[in-house]
Amino acid sequence: MNLRESMGIALRALRANKLRSFLTLLGTIIGVGSVIFVLSVVEGLNRYVSEKMLNAGANVFWIDKYGLITSEDAFQEAQKRPDITLEDADALRLSLPHARMVVAMADASGPVRHGNKVIRGVGIRGRGAGYDLMDDLAIGQGRHLTEFDDRRRQMVCVIGPEIAEELFPGLESVGRLIRVRDWTFEVVGVTKAKGKMLGQSQDRFVAVPIHTFQKYWQARGSFYISIKSVDQPSLPVAEQEARNLMRARHHLPPGRPDDFGVTTADTYLELYRNITGGVFALTIGVAIISLLVGGIVIMNIMLVSVTERTREIGVRKALGARRRDILTQFLAEASTLSLIGGLVGIGAGVVFALLVGLVTPLPSAVSVPSLFLGLAMSCLVGVFFGSYPAWRASRLDPIEALRYE
Repeated sequence: MNLRESMGIALRALRANKLRSFLTLLGTIIGVGSVIFVLSVVEGLNRYVSEKMLNAGANVFWIDKYGLITSEDAFQEAQKRPDITLEDADALRLSLPHARMVVAMADASGPVRHGNKVIRGVGIRGRGAGYDLMDDLAIGQGRHLTEFDDRRRQMVCVIGPEIAEELFPGLESVGRLIRVRDWTFEVVGVTKAKGKMLGQSQDRFVAVPIHTFQKYWQARGSFYISIKSVDQPSLPVAEQEARNLMRARHHLPPGRPDDFGVTTADTYLELYRNITGGVFALTIGVAIISLLVGGIVIMNIMLVSVTERTREIGVRKALGARRRDILTQFLAEASTLSLIGGLVGIGAGVVFALLVGLVTPLPSAVSVPSLFLGLAMSCLVGVFFGSYPAWRASRLDPIEALRYE
Protein backbone atom coordinates (compact mmCIF):
# COMPACT_ATOMS: atom_id res chain seq x y z
CA MET A 1 0.00 0.00 0.00
CA ASN A 2 1.41 3.37 -0.99
CA LEU A 3 1.27 6.64 0.94
CA ARG A 4 -1.45 8.10 -1.25
CA GLU A 5 -3.77 5.13 -0.58
CA SER A 6 -3.10 5.38 3.18
CA MET A 7 -4.02 9.06 3.15
CA GLY A 8 -7.16 8.23 1.20
CA ILE A 9 -8.20 5.71 3.87
CA ALA A 10 -7.65 8.33 6.55
CA LEU A 11 -9.77 10.89 4.68
CA ARG A 12 -12.57 8.37 4.20
CA ALA A 13 -12.48 7.61 7.92
CA LEU A 14 -12.79 11.35 8.62
CA ARG A 15 -15.84 11.65 6.38
CA ALA A 16 -17.45 8.54 7.84
CA ASN A 17 -17.19 9.80 11.42
CA LYS A 18 -17.43 13.58 11.17
CA LEU A 19 -18.15 14.38 14.83
CA ARG A 20 -15.54 11.96 16.13
CA SER A 21 -13.03 13.32 13.63
CA PHE A 22 -13.73 16.90 14.69
CA LEU A 23 -13.34 16.07 18.36
CA THR A 24 -10.16 14.15 17.53
CA LEU A 25 -8.64 17.10 15.71
CA LEU A 26 -9.85 19.77 18.12
CA GLY A 27 -6.78 19.60 20.36
CA THR A 28 -4.43 19.89 17.37
CA ILE A 29 -6.47 22.74 15.92
CA ILE A 30 -6.38 24.66 19.20
CA GLY A 31 -2.68 23.97 19.77
CA VAL A 32 -1.49 24.92 16.29
CA GLY A 33 -3.90 27.87 16.10
CA SER A 34 -2.61 29.17 19.43
CA VAL A 35 1.01 28.89 18.29
CA ILE A 36 0.28 30.74 15.04
CA PHE A 37 -1.69 33.44 16.86
CA VAL A 38 1.00 34.00 19.50
CA LEU A 39 3.80 34.06 16.92
CA SER A 40 1.84 36.49 14.75
CA VAL A 41 1.17 38.88 17.63
CA VAL A 42 4.77 38.69 18.87
CA GLU A 43 6.07 39.27 15.34
CA GLY A 44 3.70 42.22 14.92
CA LEU A 45 4.77 43.71 18.24
CA ASN A 46 8.45 43.22 17.43
CA ARG A 47 8.12 44.94 14.07
CA TYR A 48 5.94 47.72 15.49
CA VAL A 49 8.15 48.48 18.47
CA SER A 50 11.32 48.33 16.38
CA GLU A 51 9.82 50.65 13.78
CA LYS A 52 8.59 53.17 16.33
CA MET A 53 11.75 53.15 18.40
CA LEU A 54 13.95 53.54 15.34
CA ASN A 55 11.89 56.34 13.77
CA ALA A 56 14.67 58.85 14.41
CA GLY A 57 17.25 56.35 13.17
CA ALA A 58 19.35 53.62 14.71
CA ASN A 59 22.13 56.14 15.40
CA VAL A 60 20.28 58.05 18.14
CA PHE A 61 20.89 57.90 21.89
CA TRP A 62 19.58 59.79 24.89
CA ILE A 63 21.09 61.35 28.00
CA ASP A 64 18.88 61.98 31.01
CA LYS A 65 18.97 61.99 34.79
CA TYR A 66 17.76 58.43 35.32
CA GLY A 67 18.68 56.14 32.44
CA LEU A 68 16.99 52.76 32.39
CA ILE A 69 15.48 52.16 35.84
CA THR A 70 14.27 48.65 36.70
CA SER A 71 13.81 48.81 40.49
CA GLU A 72 12.52 51.12 43.20
CA ASP A 73 15.92 51.27 44.90
CA ALA A 74 17.60 52.34 41.68
CA PHE A 75 14.97 55.03 41.19
CA GLN A 76 15.45 56.40 44.69
CA GLU A 77 19.20 56.49 44.16
CA ALA A 78 18.84 58.17 40.76
CA GLN A 79 16.73 60.97 42.26
CA LYS A 80 19.85 62.15 44.10
CA ARG A 81 21.67 62.80 40.84
CA PRO A 82 22.12 66.34 39.49
CA ASP A 83 19.60 67.57 36.94
CA ILE A 84 20.36 67.61 33.23
CA THR A 85 20.24 71.26 32.16
CA LEU A 86 19.92 73.19 28.92
CA GLU A 87 23.52 74.29 29.47
CA ASP A 88 24.50 70.62 29.25
CA ALA A 89 22.68 70.39 25.92
CA ASP A 90 24.46 73.50 24.61
CA ALA A 91 27.85 72.12 25.68
CA LEU A 92 27.16 68.81 23.95
CA ARG A 93 25.99 70.58 20.80
CA LEU A 94 29.23 72.57 20.59
CA SER A 95 31.70 69.87 21.63
CA LEU A 96 30.80 66.54 20.02
CA PRO A 97 32.61 66.09 16.67
CA HIS A 98 30.73 62.87 15.91
CA ALA A 99 27.25 64.23 16.67
CA ARG A 100 25.13 65.52 13.81
CA MET A 101 22.35 66.87 16.01
CA VAL A 102 21.73 67.55 19.72
CA VAL A 103 18.18 68.38 20.82
CA ALA A 104 17.06 69.24 24.36
CA MET A 105 13.60 67.98 25.33
CA ALA A 106 11.11 68.00 28.21
CA ASP A 107 7.48 66.96 28.67
CA ALA A 108 4.48 68.00 30.72
CA SER A 109 0.71 67.88 30.35
CA GLY A 110 -2.21 70.23 30.83
CA PRO A 111 -5.37 71.70 29.29
CA VAL A 112 -5.51 73.49 25.94
CA ARG A 113 -8.27 76.02 25.18
CA HIS A 114 -9.67 78.00 22.31
CA GLY A 115 -12.79 79.99 22.99
CA ASN A 116 -15.17 77.77 24.93
CA LYS A 117 -13.50 74.54 23.78
CA VAL A 118 -11.22 72.82 26.28
CA ILE A 119 -9.08 69.71 25.73
CA ARG A 120 -7.65 68.21 28.90
CA GLY A 121 -4.66 65.96 29.41
CA VAL A 122 -2.78 67.20 26.35
CA GLY A 123 0.92 66.41 26.12
CA ILE A 124 2.96 69.61 26.25
CA ARG A 125 6.38 69.12 24.69
CA GLY A 126 9.34 71.42 25.08
CA ARG A 127 11.59 70.94 22.06
CA GLY A 128 14.80 72.37 20.68
CA ALA A 129 15.45 72.92 16.98
CA GLY A 130 15.67 69.64 15.07
CA TYR A 131 12.98 67.97 17.17
CA ASP A 132 11.03 67.09 14.01
CA LEU A 133 13.76 64.62 12.98
CA MET A 134 14.12 63.16 16.46
CA ASP A 135 10.35 62.76 16.96
CA ASP A 136 9.74 61.79 13.32
CA LEU A 137 7.24 64.59 12.74
CA ALA A 138 6.34 65.82 9.25
CA ILE A 139 4.67 69.20 8.90
CA GLY A 140 1.20 69.27 7.38
CA GLN A 141 0.44 73.00 7.58
CA GLY A 142 2.62 76.00 8.37
CA ARG A 143 6.14 75.38 9.66
CA HIS A 144 8.15 73.74 12.43
CA LEU A 145 9.66 75.52 15.42
CA THR A 146 13.05 77.10 14.68
CA GLU A 147 16.23 78.04 16.50
CA PHE A 148 15.09 81.68 16.32
CA ASP A 149 11.82 80.80 18.11
CA ASP A 150 13.81 79.03 20.80
CA ARG A 151 16.44 81.67 21.47
CA ARG A 152 13.86 84.47 21.54
CA ARG A 153 11.52 82.42 23.73
CA GLN A 154 8.71 83.05 21.29
CA MET A 155 5.13 82.25 22.31
CA VAL A 156 4.55 79.97 19.34
CA CYS A 157 3.62 76.31 19.07
CA VAL A 158 3.15 73.40 16.70
CA ILE A 159 0.12 71.21 17.38
CA GLY A 160 -0.87 67.68 16.45
CA PRO A 161 -3.69 67.15 13.92
CA GLU A 162 -6.00 65.76 16.59
CA ILE A 163 -5.76 69.02 18.57
CA ALA A 164 -6.31 71.04 15.39
CA GLU A 165 -9.41 69.05 14.49
CA GLU A 166 -10.96 69.38 17.94
CA LEU A 167 -10.23 73.09 18.38
CA PHE A 168 -10.70 74.25 14.78
CA PRO A 169 -12.95 71.73 12.98
CA GLY A 170 -12.92 72.44 9.26
CA LEU A 171 -10.92 75.66 9.73
CA GLU A 172 -7.35 76.80 9.11
CA SER A 173 -5.34 76.36 12.31
CA VAL A 174 -2.14 78.25 11.48
CA GLY A 175 -2.12 81.80 12.83
CA ARG A 176 -4.77 81.21 15.49
CA LEU A 177 -4.24 81.70 19.21
CA ILE A 178 -4.71 79.02 21.84
CA ARG A 179 -4.33 78.93 25.60
CA VAL A 180 -1.87 76.31 26.84
CA ARG A 181 -2.53 76.15 30.57
CA ASP A 182 -2.46 79.85 31.51
CA TRP A 183 -0.50 81.27 28.57
CA THR A 184 -1.44 82.28 25.04
CA PHE A 185 0.45 80.79 22.09
CA GLU A 186 0.21 81.32 18.35
CA VAL A 187 -0.13 78.17 16.24
CA VAL A 188 2.56 78.24 13.55
CA GLY A 189 2.27 74.65 12.35
CA VAL A 190 0.22 71.46 12.35
CA THR A 191 1.93 68.09 11.90
CA LYS A 192 0.78 65.25 9.71
CA ALA A 193 -1.13 62.44 11.39
CA LYS A 194 0.89 59.52 12.80
CA GLY A 195 -2.00 57.50 14.21
CA LYS A 196 -1.90 55.48 17.40
CA MET A 197 0.80 53.48 19.12
CA LEU A 198 -0.62 50.58 21.16
CA GLY A 199 -3.91 52.46 21.45
CA GLN A 200 -2.35 55.81 22.45
CA SER A 201 -2.70 58.74 20.07
CA GLN A 202 0.54 60.24 18.75
CA ASP A 203 -1.29 63.30 17.40
CA ARG A 204 -2.55 64.81 20.66
CA PHE A 205 0.20 67.24 21.65
CA VAL A 206 1.41 70.83 21.66
CA ALA A 207 5.11 71.48 21.03
CA VAL A 208 6.71 74.77 22.18
CA PRO A 209 10.33 76.01 22.07
CA ILE A 210 12.41 74.42 24.82
CA HIS A 211 13.49 77.78 26.36
CA THR A 212 9.86 78.90 26.37
CA PHE A 213 8.98 75.64 28.08
CA GLN A 214 11.70 76.27 30.66
CA LYS A 215 10.40 79.78 31.34
CA TYR A 216 6.76 78.80 31.93
CA TRP A 217 6.79 75.15 32.98
CA GLN A 218 10.16 74.04 34.21
CA ALA A 219 12.28 76.78 35.73
CA ARG A 220 13.81 73.97 37.77
CA GLY A 221 14.01 70.30 37.02
CA SER A 222 15.77 67.92 34.69
CA PHE A 223 15.63 67.83 30.89
CA TYR A 224 16.68 65.02 28.58
CA ILE A 225 18.84 65.26 25.49
CA SER A 226 18.53 63.38 22.19
CA ILE A 227 21.76 63.01 20.24
CA LYS A 228 22.05 61.78 16.67
CA SER A 229 25.49 60.62 15.59
CA VAL A 230 26.92 61.28 12.14
CA ASP A 231 26.15 57.71 11.07
CA GLN A 232 25.55 54.28 12.54
CA PRO A 233 29.23 53.23 12.82
CA SER A 234 30.08 56.43 14.72
CA LEU A 235 27.35 55.89 17.34
CA PRO A 236 29.67 54.29 19.96
CA VAL A 237 32.22 57.07 19.45
CA ALA A 238 29.62 59.83 19.82
CA GLU A 239 28.21 58.06 22.88
CA GLN A 240 31.66 57.92 24.52
CA GLU A 241 32.34 61.58 23.67
CA ALA A 242 29.04 62.59 25.28
CA ARG A 243 29.77 60.48 28.36
CA ASN A 244 33.24 62.01 28.76
CA LEU A 245 31.91 65.54 28.45
CA MET A 246 29.08 64.97 30.93
CA ARG A 247 31.48 63.41 33.44
CA ALA A 248 33.77 66.43 33.10
CA ARG A 249 30.86 68.85 33.59
CA HIS A 250 29.75 66.93 36.69
CA HIS A 251 33.34 66.76 38.01
CA LEU A 252 33.38 62.98 38.31
CA PRO A 253 36.81 61.49 39.04
CA PRO A 254 37.96 58.27 37.32
CA GLY A 255 36.40 55.16 38.81
CA ARG A 256 33.23 56.84 40.05
CA PRO A 257 30.07 55.68 38.23
CA ASP A 258 28.12 58.04 35.98
CA ASP A 259 25.53 60.23 37.70
CA PHE A 260 23.42 60.37 34.54
CA GLY A 261 21.89 57.82 32.18
CA VAL A 262 22.87 57.03 28.58
CA THR A 263 20.42 54.87 26.65
CA THR A 264 19.98 53.78 23.05
CA ALA A 265 17.13 52.25 21.10
CA ASP A 266 18.81 48.86 21.55
CA THR A 267 18.61 49.33 25.34
CA TYR A 268 14.83 49.62 25.24
CA LEU A 269 14.46 46.91 22.61
CA GLU A 270 16.43 44.51 24.78
CA LEU A 271 14.25 45.36 27.79
CA TYR A 272 11.15 44.85 25.67
CA ARG A 273 12.38 41.46 24.49
CA ASN A 274 13.16 40.38 28.04
CA ILE A 275 9.68 41.37 29.22
CA THR A 276 7.81 39.79 26.32
CA GLY A 277 10.07 36.73 26.23
CA GLY A 278 8.60 35.34 29.45
CA VAL A 279 5.01 35.97 28.32
CA PHE A 280 5.80 34.45 24.94
CA ALA A 281 7.35 31.33 26.51
CA LEU A 282 4.37 30.87 28.86
CA THR A 283 1.84 31.20 26.05
CA ILE A 284 3.77 28.83 23.80
CA GLY A 285 3.91 26.38 26.72
CA VAL A 286 0.11 26.45 27.02
CA ALA A 287 -0.18 25.92 23.25
CA ILE A 288 2.18 22.95 23.39
CA ILE A 289 0.08 21.41 26.18
CA SER A 290 -2.92 21.72 23.86
CA LEU A 291 -0.92 19.94 21.15
CA LEU A 292 0.01 17.17 23.57
CA VAL A 293 -3.63 16.72 24.53
CA GLY A 294 -4.53 16.63 20.84
CA GLY A 295 -1.81 14.05 20.24
CA ILE A 296 -3.09 11.85 23.07
CA VAL A 297 -6.60 12.03 21.61
CA ILE A 298 -5.23 11.03 18.18
CA MET A 299 -3.42 8.09 19.76
CA ASN A 300 -6.61 6.92 21.51
CA ILE A 301 -8.65 7.21 18.33
CA MET A 302 -6.01 5.32 16.36
CA LEU A 303 -6.04 2.55 19.00
CA VAL A 304 -9.82 2.35 18.59
CA SER A 305 -9.32 2.26 14.82
CA VAL A 306 -6.83 -0.61 15.17
CA THR A 307 -9.37 -2.54 17.26
CA GLU A 308 -12.20 -1.84 14.79
CA ARG A 309 -10.06 -2.91 11.83
CA THR A 310 -8.40 -5.96 13.36
CA ARG A 311 -10.02 -8.28 10.82
CA GLU A 312 -9.00 -5.96 7.96
CA ILE A 313 -5.40 -6.04 9.21
CA GLY A 314 -5.54 -9.85 9.32
CA VAL A 315 -6.80 -9.99 5.72
CA ARG A 316 -4.03 -7.62 4.55
CA LYS A 317 -1.37 -9.72 6.27
CA ALA A 318 -2.83 -12.92 4.84
CA LEU A 319 -2.60 -11.40 1.37
CA GLY A 320 1.10 -10.63 1.88
CA ALA A 321 1.26 -7.27 3.63
CA ARG A 322 4.40 -6.95 5.73
CA ARG A 323 4.67 -5.45 9.20
CA ARG A 324 6.36 -2.44 7.63
CA ASP A 325 3.39 -1.95 5.30
CA ILE A 326 0.89 -2.00 8.19
CA LEU A 327 3.13 0.30 10.26
CA THR A 328 3.45 2.77 7.37
CA GLN A 329 -0.29 2.71 6.71
CA PHE A 330 -1.32 3.60 10.27
CA LEU A 331 1.49 6.18 10.64
CA ALA A 332 0.31 7.82 7.41
CA GLU A 333 -3.28 7.86 8.68
CA ALA A 334 -2.27 9.41 12.02
CA SER A 335 -0.09 11.98 10.27
CA THR A 336 -2.89 12.83 7.84
CA LEU A 337 -5.31 13.39 10.72
CA SER A 338 -2.82 15.58 12.52
CA LEU A 339 -1.87 17.47 9.34
CA ILE A 340 -5.49 18.30 8.60
CA GLY A 341 -5.88 19.56 12.16
CA GLY A 342 -2.71 21.60 11.70
CA LEU A 343 -3.95 23.18 8.47
CA VAL A 344 -7.28 24.10 10.06
CA GLY A 345 -5.42 25.42 13.11
CA ILE A 346 -3.11 27.55 10.93
CA GLY A 347 -6.10 29.04 9.14
CA ALA A 348 -7.88 29.74 12.42
CA GLY A 349 -4.74 31.26 13.97
CA VAL A 350 -4.10 33.54 11.00
CA VAL A 351 -7.71 34.73 10.83
CA PHE A 352 -7.86 35.35 14.58
CA ALA A 353 -4.54 37.23 14.55
CA LEU A 354 -5.68 39.44 11.66
CA LEU A 355 -9.02 40.13 13.37
CA VAL A 356 -7.27 41.09 16.59
CA GLY A 357 -5.01 43.43 14.61
CA LEU A 358 -8.06 45.06 13.01
CA VAL A 359 -10.28 45.56 16.06
CA THR A 360 -7.72 46.14 18.83
CA PRO A 361 -4.58 48.27 19.25
CA LEU A 362 -2.53 45.06 19.32
CA PRO A 363 -0.54 44.73 16.07
CA SER A 364 -0.05 41.40 14.34
CA ALA A 365 2.03 40.17 11.42
CA VAL A 366 1.88 36.66 10.00
CA SER A 367 5.32 35.34 9.07
CA VAL A 368 5.93 32.45 6.67
CA PRO A 369 8.32 30.63 9.06
CA SER A 370 5.57 30.46 11.69
CA LEU A 371 3.26 28.74 9.18
CA PHE A 372 5.89 26.12 8.39
CA LEU A 373 6.50 25.69 12.12
CA GLY A 374 2.79 25.00 12.64
CA LEU A 375 2.78 22.39 9.88
CA ALA A 376 5.92 20.74 11.23
CA MET A 377 4.51 20.60 14.77
CA SER A 378 1.26 19.02 13.59
CA CYS A 379 3.15 16.40 11.53
CA LEU A 380 5.45 15.57 14.45
CA VAL A 381 2.46 15.16 16.76
CA GLY A 382 0.86 12.74 14.29
CA VAL A 383 4.01 10.67 13.84
CA PHE A 384 4.89 10.59 17.54
CA PHE A 385 1.46 9.75 18.92
CA GLY A 386 0.58 7.48 16.01
CA SER A 387 3.68 5.36 16.48
CA TYR A 388 2.32 3.13 19.24
CA PRO A 389 -1.03 2.34 17.55
CA ALA A 390 0.82 1.68 14.28
CA TRP A 391 3.33 -0.60 16.04
CA ARG A 392 0.49 -2.45 17.77
CA ALA A 393 -1.31 -2.93 14.45
CA SER A 394 1.84 -4.22 12.78
CA ARG A 395 2.38 -6.78 15.57
CA LEU A 396 -1.06 -8.39 15.28
CA ASP A 397 -0.98 -12.08 14.50
CA PRO A 398 -2.81 -12.58 11.17
CA ILE A 399 -4.53 -15.80 12.28
CA GLU A 400 -5.84 -14.25 15.49
CA ALA A 401 -6.82 -11.13 13.56
CA LEU A 402 -8.86 -13.16 11.06
CA ARG A 403 -10.73 -14.85 13.92
CA TYR A 404 -11.60 -11.41 15.46
CA GLU A 405 -15.27 -10.44 15.32
